[in-house]
Amino acid sequence: MSKAKFPPPFQFKFRAGPYRPPAVNVGKKLEDLHLGEVQVDGITKAPIPWPGTTYTRGRHEGLLPILCGDLVRAVCEEDENTVAHYWGVTRHMVNEWKKSIAGAETSNEVFVNLAIKRADPAFRKKYGYK
Repeated sequence: MSKAKFPPPFQFKFRAGPYRPPAVNVGKKLEDLHLGEVQVDGITKAPIPWPGTTYTRGRHEGLLPILCGDLVRAVCEEDENTVAHYWGVTRHMVNEWKKSIAGAETSNEVFVNLAIKRADPAFRKKYGYK
């Protein structure tokens, strides 16, 4: 019996969704909050297809979702398992994204800085909070 690539969707529920990918074409550049300015190399094959950039780390290579738009809001609002599932990344990557958004190193700083960012009206407007 083989394991599915992604668990059944009923295991993961959004608290603040839905999330929509930005409308961009392959080859265009986007600002990734984790990697800086990157080129869109394709669309990921995750449950939520997202513009991705080629990412190489050790022996692993593939499309990494670009941390922009609604994905920033999802990383701030949803738990690591839900984001990892729907965007097809590891929980470690989600935690790295949280650190990048928060501009922090420790988990306590991440928690506090994300709360401060979510309360900032400019941040809320930029990333589609209602």
